[in-house]
Amino acid sequence: MKPVYISFSCFIKEIFKDAMLAAMTLLPVILGLLFKFGVPLLNALIAAYTGKDDFLAPYYLLFDLTIIFSTPVMFGYAGLMIILEERDTGVMKYLSVTPLGMNGYLLSRLVLLSAIAAVYGFIVELIFHISEVSLVQLFLGSAFSFLTGIWLVCLIVSLASNKVEGLAFSKFSGFLILGPFAAFFIKDNLKYLAAFLPTFWFTDFCLNKGSYAVAALSVSFALSAVYLLFTIKLFKKKA
Repeated sequence: MKPVYISFSCFIKEIFKDAMLAAMTLLPVILGLLFKFGVPLLNALIAAYTGKDDFLAPYYLLFDLTIIFSTPVMFGYAGLMIILEERDTGVMKYLSVTPLGMNGYLLSRLVLLSAIAAVYGFIVELIFHISEVSLVQLFLGSAFSFLTGIWLVCLIVSLASNKVEGLAFSKFSGFLILGPFAAFFIKDNLKYLAAFLPTFWFTDFCLNKGSYAVAALSVSFALSAVYLLFTIKLFKKKA
């Protein structure tokens, strides 16, 4: 584990050398503060003018899930830029033939970073949540975001030929939020057009109870696992 620890330490130092990448790690807290104080205030203002005191309240969970789902994306973006640079400069190939190996590289660059993002997102939500999301849902959401952070970065690295393309592809990672919006706002079977998104199924799990909720949770993790295995395979081919 020593090569992994050394590699991970260097990786984190590279991230914090870049002010923009370092700032990405603060965005979940900024979003948490904005949602915690801004959304209820906006709801109160709307209530004062319209008399509807529950205009935004039914969607508080959507704001909380946004932080859970976006935290690994923010951290992943910070790591993505370093990984692409290492691939472009040949550092990735060099490290893969050292005692670290490719599996160690993936562990130090993706798994550990995503694990930190998952714990970070859990803490942020624990402090700033505005819905009645349960501890179980927060814990499962963190585990879910852990998998999401890994496969999403693997996918972008596999599709991008350089840092410029990586930046462009990373912008499309916002498609993950389409899952929660479909689950919240589409009431008929058309919502299942978003069924290929694990975030859709996890949101449906949070919105429902009973056997359907368990099934939705299972599908969200199963899809994440399939995407994880597929994108890791692509990543190793492109490395």
